[in-house]
Amino acid sequence: MEMEAGGRCSRKGKSAGLSSLECHLADSTVQALHFPKLQKLALKRVSISETSLHTLIAACPALECLLIYRSTGFRCVRINSSSIRSIAVEGFSYQGGLKFLELVVDNAPSLKSLLQLGSCDLLHISVISAPKLETLGYLSFCSSSRLVFDSTVIQGFEVDSFTTAVRTVKILAVDMNALSLDVVIDLMRCFPCLEKLYIQSIGPGKPNLWRRKHQNLIRSLDIRLKTVVWRRYRGIKSHVDFATFFLLNARVLELMTIEVDGKDYNEAFFAQQREMLQVDSRASRGARLRFTSDWSYHYMSWEPSVGYFGDLGCSPSN
Repeated sequence: MEMEAGGRCSRKGKSAGLSSLECHLADSTVQALHFPKLQKLALKRVSISETSLHTLIAACPALECLLIYRSTGFRCVRINSSSIRSIAVEGFSYQGGLKFLELVVDNAPSLKSLLQLGSCDLLHISVISAPKLETLGYLSFCSSSRLVFDSTVIQGFEVDSFTTAVRTVKILAVDMNALSLDVVIDLMRCFPCLEKLYIQSIGPGKPNLWRRKHQNLIRSLDIRLKTVVWRRYRGIKSHVDFATFFLLNARVLELMTIEVDGKDYNEAFFAQQREMLQVDSRASRGARLRFTSDWSYHYMSWEPSVGYFGDLGCSPSN
């Protein structure tokens, strides 16, 4: 099974995958396509009309994973699929032609993972019906994308309007410049059943003092986090204050994994940080603090070399 102009297909056992790379898919070509067993579809730097894109998705009744990466020729993608489980999208700044501006999940009863990759500037995402959606990421400081669940609105990575909690989401990935505990607390209110939080922070961080400011909140907020994974921890005061909030208040926390710079990967730094983070006073006696200098995780991205979503989406074992 082959496609022209850079398209390619691959089969592995009972699973079928199709990847179309840097090509134009003409309407006449798409109309003739039908993939009844296709489970994974990746459109990377593809030019395709909006009508043909919807026709192609509809021609894949068994589709489980969909990637739309820097593709053009359409403005809006609407998802109506009973089989799709993971969606990943990345926008593209394109000077001419139509730009991908809107993703509408009309009806996706099996959808579990929704990922924004890299730059999704100005992308408006509306989730109308996705009752099994568990994984969301990553919400980024460098994006002006708008994510809407009913009357709850998240602009970039900040909660802009909140009236209804989204209780299905259990895994969230956030990319911040200035690490902000207030922003994360707002997100936990929005997603009260959160169990895993992945954070990437490249800036120094804001003052994250919480003992007085959030004293009343601590009594009422039910923190269900079991796992926190943090990239680019520097051990500065704002980072320490941020981490201690979860270590001292998350009663079911099991593991906090922290990536540090190579120069800090030593026992002296670890001992100093454990004392500053008050690990001996942690709310969950079974919680472990793990330091690493090797960011080998692909939690927040599509991994093109292997062709599947990582921890936040589809994997070979799924």
